Amino acid sequence: MRKMTIQFHATLEEIVGYANAVKSEFGLVVTLASFRPFALKIVEGDLTVHDLDDGCYSTIVFTKLNPVTNAASQSVFYDLNPGMVNLWVGGLTEKGLEESALSFMSDDDEKIALATKLASRLKKITKAGAVVCNPITGAEAFDRNRRYTPGAKLLCEAGVKILALGGGNFYKLAG
Repeated sequence: MRKMTIQFHATLEEIVGYANAVKSEFGLVVTLASFRPFALKIVEGDLTVHDLDDGCYSTIVFTKLNPVTNAASQSVFYDLNPGMVNLWVGGLTEKGLEESALSFMSDDDEKIALATKLASRLKKITKAGAVVCNPITGAEAFDRNRRYTPGAKLLCEAGVKILALGGGNFYKLAG
């Protein structure tokens, strides 16, 4: 079983650009998913920032074929569509820029190859390295695997907090 997760920070515009680029390059189907409440929407044409900024959908799902969408819950959706590549979209809120993550899990060689290509494309548009900061203790540690886009770096330089997925930690972007 191959598992992959790449955590990163990016603007919605950069995420939409990435999604449309890999959709076009690899002939993918893009589906938007919301898991609370559960809802799915297959994207016809290009994905737009508006598709994501209304707060309804939080995940972009990439598949080679149309996914089975007659699922009543997130777990059934995943069971019906094994090996999907998921991009959880972190937004820009009044608290700061939330973390995004590209994730995948499968033992299917074709799906592993696709996920590897999508991860490679994401790494090409991001830089690695950030300092994770604990605001309570003041502790800091370098995280060489933390990734970010140029847009996230600009937001950080403008004073926007770069938030961790869970807890109260935040990041200082290196480079």
